Amino acid sequence: MAGSCLAQGDLVGLLSSQSDLSTLLELVGLVDGLAETLSAASNITIFAPTNEAFAKVPRDEPEGAAIEYRNETIAVAALLANHVFKGVYPSDVITNVPTFAQTLLNSSYVTATQPFSNITGGAYNGLVKNGDNVCVLSGEETISTVTQADIKLGEGITIHKIDTVLSFGPPLQLFTYRAGYRAMNAALEAADLGFDVGLSGPDQKGLNVSDFTIFIPTDAAFDSIGSVLESANLETLQEVLKFHIIPNNVIFSPSLGNVTVPSLQGDNLTFTVLPDGSAWVNNAKITFPNTILFNCVAHVIDTVLAPGEFDRSSLEPSVPAAERLSFPSASPVTVLPFTSVAFEGDTMTYTSTPRLLQTIAAVAISRSNVNGTSSSPPLATYTGFAVSLATSATMVMAVAIGVAALLI
Repeated sequence: MAGSCLAQGDLVGLLSSQSDLSTLLELVGLVDGLAETLSAASNITIFAPTNEAFAKVPRDEPEGAAIEYRNETIAVAALLANHVFKGVYPSDVITNVPTFAQTLLNSSYVTATQPFSNITGGAYNGLVKNGDNVCVLSGEETISTVTQADIKLGEGITIHKIDTVLSFGPPLQLFTYRAGYRAMNAALEAADLGFDVGLSGPDQKGLNVSDFTIFIPTDAAFDSIGSVLESANLETLQEVLKFHIIPNNVIFSPSLGNVTVPSLQGDNLTFTVLPDGSAWVNNAKITFPNTILFNCVAHVIDTVLAPGEFDRSSLEPSVPAAERLSFPSASPVTVLPFTSVAFEGDTMTYTSTPRLLQTIAAVAISRSNVNGTSSSPPLATYTGFAVSLATSATMVMAVAIGVAALLI
């Protein structure tokens, strides 16, 4: 449902005219100068949660705490910044292949209890069509549906009402704990990589490395190579895990093609997009793409990757994951050699993954026609150094769709 167009510079007036946005109006008023800054901006899209959306946020979550305890203006500002996208995204440009756009939520929003994002240029959220609905994908597997689209504020601001407040991206190991990828969580704990890829416990509240892509093997994938892990020393475990990380680059699956990208370990990762729309990294299928985390993006894969060059022509997509091992001599075990996990005791779990996230297209099918010998980089969003994982690594650079200049 399309809305009206109001004069530029009247954001407060627009919100005041919408009875179902009174909570948003109140929150905007708590942040000094925010209404004026946004009113004067151009080339942005605001996703406006309705009163009902704000009311249903659990108060024990960071978003709920910001709503409940409104004297914490940094948290309120972070919450609102996560709803302002750089670039104009009218509803008719959204397709069934997700677009990932950056927001105004950057690393400057830090409270005494947590950072909210540590991605250079702003946190990401996704936009995707689900049947006739436009949906927004955010952290913690949250899906928000647009209930009223394309309210114009002057020429440069588009506003969409949504039924669910967008969630912050969680730290990596918190996500792996909540989502049930405990083996990866424990492997990261045991590896002692020398840097924090994500907050490793509730007592660690500082910012850490950012701007990377990580591949998370399932617990079954780790179990299937258990014999290798039992005999591996610390250095080997570190090398294997580093091979699952792409430094200084946040790569979402829709930008993938048949390309190679250097890993943190040093060897190249080979991406393959097949005609059926499936996306692969070396011989591992990406089974759950594009998990938005507070300092990176994660993709779940069905096998553990082994360092070394991979020949795309050797990929056998019809072979089950249990038989498609990167470590041919491996055999399964019942108990892995590492069991200590970060965030043990956290009470939140993802009891059921929303169907949209299970069925969403990883890539546009047309991308599968890319020349299989291409070595061109993916159309990923380069987001800069932040705290660099490997400053000597080759950068894979491209332009993000719809990104405007940083406003605040």
